[in-house]
Amino acid sequence: MPDPTPFLTRWSLSDPRLIKGEGHAHVWRVTQSCGTHAALKIFKPDRGGNERNAAQWHRFFAPSGACPPVIAQTGDAVLCAWVAGETLGEMFRRGLPTQADTRLAQAMTRLHANSPTMPENDAFEPLDHYTRALKTFVPPANFSTRARSDIARAQSLLADLLTTQTPANTRLLHGDLHHDNVLGSDENWQIIDPKSVVGDLHFEPANAFRNPLGASPATFTAPNIHARAALWASALDLDKERLLKWAAAKCALSIAWTCGPQWDGKLPQNDIAILEVLLDLALAGAPPSP
Repeated sequence: MPDPTPFLTRWSLSDPRLIKGEGHAHVWRVTQSCGTHAALKIFKPDRGGNERNAAQWHRFFAPSGACPPVIAQTGDAVLCAWVAGETLGEMFRRGLPTQADTRLAQAMTRLHANSPTMPENDAFEPLDHYTRALKTFVPPANFSTRARSDIARAQSLLADLLTTQTPANTRLLHGDLHHDNVLGSDENWQIIDPKSVVGDLHFEPANAFRNPLGASPATFTAPNIHARAALWASALDLDKERLLKWAAAKCALSIAWTCGPQWDGKLPQNDIAILEVLLDLALAGAPPSP
């Protein structure tokens, strides 16, 4: 575990309380010298990838009020304003799925309603590069024939989506905007943990379709996915069919990541099932029957 002591000293922080202790970064709630709380995120050495650009992303979107401001930053750590409350994932899992999906739509709208001009910044990863794992993914032998076919269909979709991106819809994106990356309460919902990706705005809600983790299987049926697509497409003034195509491509990308070098051989059955529904909807062009 990273040692927060040097950063506590550097930024005059005290009372560190570990909030997240797994993955490529650890997060503590800390107290500043003025008495207010803040979130201290420390990356493990050589881990974090494009999440290390979070401070630049936060500063870019700070005028929107949709994400907590950055207080300080150095190589392996970033200090942001503390956001109290629950995540939209927690709201969803405690029995308020429609409200959580609606709040997510509002958060996305707030983030992108007045997006400033794209920054000239090589630190932000192009969507074409971000999705490279799917382009080269070869499904393992234990994938079913249908699953292998679905991966091939998703790869074809991805190629088409990348070549048909337009400058008008190219934005700096969060890149992983789902329910558990939005937290707060009442009307103050804040977006955290950006991937900082540049590309088609239709990609922004894509990962939300396979989230939140722990949701009922009914969440991922065709009628519910279609309703989510209608809600999120309307919120961002996007084309619903293209949004569903990106959702399918992102689900397949997650499967490719899961089956990467550290894969334990266990099939990602949930994502495989969701991909099948997403592809059928994306390529059907008509809403499903209730």
